[in-house]
Amino acid sequence: MLWRAYALLSHGGDRIGLGSIGLPSWHGPAAPSFQRTGDVLKVLEEADTAIWSASALSACAETGLLAHLGKPATTGELAQALSLSPALVRTLIDVLASHRFVAWDQDRVQAGPALMPFTTPEGVATFRASLRAPLLQADSFRHRLADGTLTLDGWTHTDEAIIESQGTLTRLWTTRALPKLKFLPGLVPRLEAPGAALLDVGAGAAGLSMVLCRHFPHLTAVALEPAPHPASIGERHVREAGLDSRIVIRRQRAEDLEDERAFDLAFLPQMFLPDAIIQEAIERIFHSLRPGGWLLVAVLSQEGSGTVSAVNRLKNLLWGGNTRAVNHLMSLLAAAGFGPVIRAPGRHSLRMICARRPNLRDPS
Repeated sequence: MLWRAYALLSHGGDRIGLGSIGLPSWHGPAAPSFQRTGDVLKVLEEADTAIWSASALSACAETGLLAHLGKPATTGELAQALSLSPALVRTLIDVLASHRFVAWDQDRVQAGPALMPFTTPEGVATFRASLRAPLLQADSFRHRLADGTLTLDGWTHTDEAIIESQGTLTRLWTTRALPKLKFLPGLVPRLEAPGAALLDVGAGAAGLSMVLCRHFPHLTAVALEPAPHPASIGERHVREAGLDSRIVIRRQRAEDLEDERAFDLAFLPQMFLPDAIIQEAIERIFHSLRPGGWLLVAVLSQEGSGTVSAVNRLKNLLWGGNTRAVNHLMSLLAAAGFGPVIRAPGRHSLRMICARRPNLRDPS
């Protein structure tokens, strides 16, 4: 029965110890190069469109336009409410319309069904963060590269807007992932029981810990965040949420973790940990889990030669995690004693590896 649940989770995907299905290496044959200057210019034009489209979508949230699209209005009414040029409002709405996000009824416009949830205060914050985080981080990358201060020492941002945006995205991702926890045998009953404990590695603004503690009333969390700026922001959020009696933020690194059999679930965004300490961190986390506990390892999918894969490799480098592939990470987890190790299904850039510390009752 247990392995049937694993199979359901992985959709028949690879499992350490059961014959891994390897992914092709991204170091494969290169795609044919463009033959004409016009081909390169076309790519640059597409990049120009993508950059401005992202900026325009961001402006829809930043200016308050998105929040006003929850009910029908004319562009003139929207422009007056926002103190913006009617021409600018109409152009921003045209960008939304190009993605089929809005619907017109004669001279009045309103968010379509897909966009409507993003017109609420929480939805606007999510929409804004989803664009603000990459735009601000990309701008920081460009500036640091230009002035010679770029290093590959990891995610070292101190800009509160970047930290807050990343925290909002973490809360969104965690909320959407909650229903999938039921596919990990034994995990949800553990999290629902008194004494349940979470280890949140690289907690940032503590978004993951807060979502899980709100969802599971008995859960407490230890959130590791060694960087002072994200840690202080996380402490403020935890305090404002009234969760300071259940969430403790430690300014500690994963490779220095000394807890033994203390947690039922751990989360590791490995793209922020350098190669020099990733194995030690995994082993420390293994020992910190109770037998039968689960580790969720976040991975930015980067195999292949496509643009998305290449961009994810760039993110990994800038965030400190080098370009570790999924199969390599699965081997590290198995070497630390985890079993099974499962690559969860999905086609999004952010993928999850689920690894379990064997239960004392499991057959050897």
